[in-house]
Amino acid sequence: MAGTSDVVIVGAGPAGCAAAIGCASAGLSVRIIEASRFPRDLPGETLHPGVEALLERLGVAEEVRAAGFLRHDGIWTHSPAGRVFTPYGAGSDGPWRGFQAWRAEFDALLLRRAVALGVEVSQPCQALQPLVERGRVVGVETADGIEHGRFVVDASGRGRWFTRKQGLARSVDSPLLLARYGYVRGHFAEWDEHPSLRWEPEGWEWIARVRPGLYAWTRLSLQGDPRTRPDVPLALNPGSATGAPRGADVTWSRVEAPAGAGYFIAGDAAAVVDPASSQGVLRALMQGMMAAHLITACVNGTVPETEAARYYQGWVRDMYQRTASALREQYASIPGARVWGASSSNWSDSRTSW
Repeated sequence: MAGTSDVVIVGAGPAGCAAAIGCASAGLSVRIIEASRFPRDLPGETLHPGVEALLERLGVAEEVRAAGFLRHDGIWTHSPAGRVFTPYGAGSDGPWRGFQAWRAEFDALLLRRAVALGVEVSQPCQALQPLVERGRVVGVETADGIEHGRFVVDASGRGRWFTRKQGLARSVDSPLLLARYGYVRGHFAEWDEHPSLRWEPEGWEWIARVRPGLYAWTRLSLQGDPRTRPDVPLALNPGSATGAPRGADVTWSRVEAPAGAGYFIAGDAAAVVDPASSQGVLRALMQGMMAAHLITACVNGTVPETEAARYYQGWVRDMYQRTASALREQYASIPGARVWGASSSNWSDSRTSW
């Protein structure tokens, strides 16, 4: 591979595909660089009903609705104060319903839409280094060759490819947070209709049915090492675990400059809060779409590149801060829960792989 595109995107997850679909729909040439083969296993994602408006704009709403993902009209929340059901709301057509999307299918569906619009995909292909000339990003060096681009979008997820390679500054706004997740086969009627979030002083636990007979769980410990707790939630013990539990670093953090000369950063590569926000894919889609909108405006000459980068930086920062503030309030409402303040340089930026 060696060529030139208007936009080179690293990562074919929701953020990368949303950026690719947006740019290709505007007539730009796009190449996606994706290191992993599809289908790839990722945690099932609970999507708020508000995602449907974004899916319509991306041209995949009908495909998502036809994919057979389980749907629900709200969630149960358990806390020391009691058990509460929170519905999403309702309209003239009835209750609003979210999706319990199976990520392997959801990501593949988005990628197929991008390809149908003419996006070129190099997969599996490792992005090695950003190409920088006179202070501006002009492409990507990959394991298969060099791809030049007028803009580069990093949508590589928590690997933060561009941030690591360029040494960009990040703000870290929480202590090190490590989430555990896994899957259990069985039948648990309590979670067949609605997901459940259980808040406790030591953290929270999420359980949701993601496929018939298959339940996903996620746990975040706010006190001590999460690996010292039982792997599978006690409520799911009668079932059969499918594989070993996995872990993810979900420390709250954001890149301070998620856009600059020739580049944009979207999704988890730009900012991360822990999964209790339940909006990770929603934010990724929005950021990919916004990056595509601004890139198109720059290519068409309607917005100066410096102005587009400045706007995107503020927009991502504000989105992140609103989400972090809401989560902080949620944690503060749980008696005995550990709560931390706003951004502090005292938090360590160390990472743990497990």
